[in-house]
Amino acid sequence: MNVLIDAIAIRKSKAGVGVYAENLIDELVRDPSSTHFYVLAQSDDADLDYSHCSNVTMVRVPAMLFRKLPLRFLLEQAVLPLLLVRHRIDVLHSLHYSFPLVRFGTKQIVTVHDMTFFNMPEVHVPVKVAYFRIFIRAAVRFADKIIFVSHSTMKDCVTRLGPIKGSAQVIHLGKSEAFHPALDKERTRQVRRKYAHGSEFVLYLGTIEPRKNLSRLIAAFAPVSARHPGLLLLLAGEKGWMYDDLLASIRKLNLEYCVVFTGFVPEDEKPFLIGAAKAFVYPSLYEGFGIPVLEALACGVPTLTSRVSSIPEVAGDAALLVDPADVEAMSSGLERVISDEALRDRLRRESVRQAARFSWRRTAELTLGAYHSVLSMPGRGCNVECTNCAEGDND
Repeated sequence: MNVLIDAIAIRKSKAGVGVYAENLIDELVRDPSSTHFYVLAQSDDADLDYSHCSNVTMVRVPAMLFRKLPLRFLLEQAVLPLLLVRHRIDVLHSLHYSFPLVRFGTKQIVTVHDMTFFNMPEVHVPVKVAYFRIFIRAAVRFADKIIFVSHSTMKDCVTRLGPIKGSAQVIHLGKSEAFHPALDKERTRQVRRKYAHGSEFVLYLGTIEPRKNLSRLIAAFAPVSARHPGLLLLLAGEKGWMYDDLLASIRKLNLEYCVVFTGFVPEDEKPFLIGAAKAFVYPSLYEGFGIPVLEALACGVPTLTSRVSSIPEVAGDAALLVDPADVEAMSSGLERVISDEALRDRLRRESVRQAARFSWRRTAELTLGAYHSVLSMPGRGCNVECTNCAEGDND
């Protein structure tokens, strides 16, 4: 079986979909079966380099050109279909919503990560809203299979766009084995010094963008900060888009001295930064999955997060869940995960058990099964919803 994985939309600085792409491919290429993988990736992405693997053919495109969305669109629609023919591709897996509309009989799988372009268009720039709405609608109509990263995302898609014409499968994401509670203490101290100058801190980790609800987090942190002098709030991750209001909130509340923007955190430092935190907070208004929550749970760090969309699927009873629109509830919850030792102990115990239910190995096994399942289809699917529960529980 020849499988082409389309990763040209993956950013060099890995977050969210990028973490999914790298970890999924890492696990897939370890498969000892007869599957041969073609990985289509940007020339500047060293993380997605599998040229050393005998069962992988790398197909590189010039990043100087194809990091730009208009040209990437042309590549995907005009050149990628020719690659499918040239390499006799059996299954095309598009990792980031968009895909070639012409595929010459190749079976097609599309991963849909969330429905924010429909549910929360105001948190995206308009051109991306229009672009990704087109492709998500097209996936619902034309893809042989859609992989959803949570039951919540699949439900939102069906509610918004109606029945899926092909088949659908929920495959939860995973976390790296680097995230665990027994982290090296000296490396953890080094990372704490680097990002927080040795101070205690509450950590948010993710892209800085409106959906993450960080303006409310700032407002919730203000009274907590007054009760805990010296406690920092670290906002770790790249600045994405539409964050000017967040900066204004910090200035208005006079929190410049205790709110720290770290910028992008390399993957090898993330476990130690999470492990060094007093608590982890992730107040997102909507998530397709929520990898940072799972990573924090895996490290045994007391976690406060939202009780919306897919997050309860990931967190279970191992985190304190609050209404992300309620600043007072968020502030009260933050105080509890910092100060309530009985709660902190319970969350530490439950979080490691909950996180153990998810792995990238399991994600890859189910994804490989999805490749085989579309090949066995005589034609289009018939709106069969296959979930992790049906194929082996990963909840």
